[in-house]
Amino acid sequence: MSTITLRGTKGSPLTNNEVDSNFSNLDNDKYEAGNDITSGDLSVGGELVVSASVSVAASGSTQGTATALSSTYNLVTTASANQGVLLPDAISGKRCTVVNLTSADIKVYPSTSENIDNLAIDISKTLPAGATLSLIASSGTTWKSLNPVIIYDSSGTQLN
Repeated sequence: MSTITLRGTKGSPLTNNEVDSNFSNLDNDKYEAGNDITSGDLSVGGELVVSASVSVAASGSTQGTATALSSTYNLVTTASANQGVLLPDAISGKRCTVVNLTSADIKVYPSTSENIDNLAIDISKTLPAGATLSLIASSGTTWKSLNPVIIYDSSGTQLN
């Protein structure tokens, strides 16, 4: 919160330095588009809607050519074998879920110089057809799986 010197509180006119300090303090504490917002606990009294991409097409066969994901929930509906998707940059606490609704195994790549679970930097994780992978960033460079990969057949029966 900005520290502002008020004329009414001070009881006399502000000096030029005090006016300049007020503007500097406001400028330093302002929100700018793209800044992360940090708050205390969040309580939701109703539905919580998070970002979802419901028709993602996997592409490419490398980290650099995979389809970039930008939502919290991502439903991959189009893919050929070993095409991929690219996770967003890891930010500690960020979550990302990839659901493979195709009949092909796909690759889930971390962003450049990042990793997933205990895999080496820049190495993909295979997401089988019908499987879901939920991840959380445990740091600015590492994604951790929240669930084992679960595989379902076309009727919704769990296979593993």
